[in-house]
Amino acid sequence: MKRHGNLFEQITDIETLRYAYQMSRLGKSHYTAVKRFEQNVDANLKDIQQALIDKTFKTGAYRIEDRMEGGKMRRIYKLPYSPDRIVQHALISVVGPIIRRSLIRDTFQSLPERGTADARRRVQKFIKEKQPRYALKLDIRKYYPSVNNDRLKQMVRRKIKCQDTLWLIDDILNSMDGLPIGNLTSQYFGNFYLYQFDWWVKQGLGVGGYYRYCDDLILFANSKAQLRAWFYQIESYLNGLELDVKTDWQIVSMQKQGVDFVGFLFMLDKTKLRPSIARNFKTASKKKTGLELFASLIAYKGWMMRANAKMLWRKHVSGRIIKQSKLFYKHTPLRGRI
Repeated sequence: MKRHGNLFEQITDIETLRYAYQMSRLGKSHYTAVKRFEQNVDANLKDIQQALIDKTFKTGAYRIEDRMEGGKMRRIYKLPYSPDRIVQHALISVVGPIIRRSLIRDTFQSLPERGTADARRRVQKFIKEKQPRYALKLDIRKYYPSVNNDRLKQMVRRKIKCQDTLWLIDDILNSMDGLPIGNLTSQYFGNFYLYQFDWWVKQGLGVGGYYRYCDDLILFANSKAQLRAWFYQIESYLNGLELDVKTDWQIVSMQKQGVDFVGFLFMLDKTKLRPSIARNFKTASKKKTGLELFASLIAYKGWMMRANAKMLWRKHVSGRIIKQSKLFYKHTPLRGRI
């Protein structure tokens, strides 16, 4: 197994830090902290560079925010923009490719070109080609907070031998038990922590249809008994990593029920929107108006285009537009205006 060295010089290179600054400001240029940093970018980047070289850098204090995401209340941990977010972007720009090369093809989330769209395409392709009769769906309970950082550090050391880089990774990991949701590094290390498990599922268990999006897993087979056997083996393996499977795991018929994954309900002959997303769309189409409605519908249109949801769109959008147009022209006739 190849171990990578001489990484720290790349991380602390001023051009790497400049790239990290540009990436970290995307969508955040209006933040006060970003505006303050941009008053003297070069000097501030040199200060970060020197702090890393001198090893005076230390991960800052987290600001905690509870936020509703995807129908779930999540605790988000936010670090200062500078130097923390810039440092994490610099680290991942160098270490990220090493992590990605360790992963199976069907691990998704927070990886370049491996988001929900890629996951949907991969799952659809497998279902179309293999026509599996059943699917197993399971989630890991409180995955990020449950990651054992000491175990993770040892895993990282099997890939990286650069001591200065390991110092920086250790400092970030030591900043909190588990992986704090909100850190860029948490997204990558969250995928990496289960990379050996993923390979074991694919090669050890011999599962052809296996897909993981962070802590959300699905497996396909033509036998309920096979999926049940795989589940108990998977549960045992994850318990060995100090991870627990949620009790709501289930085996579903692909013909009758379909499997819920990355926002879609996959069935043998079609792909539907996740019921909660469809409900939210209906609510948005009724309650919102004007620009707010337009922005919301544009966001939902992306989901609609990738699912069998034409009738849903026609009923709640096309039908509404036609109805509103008729009412408008009833009270505002076109005669004499053309």
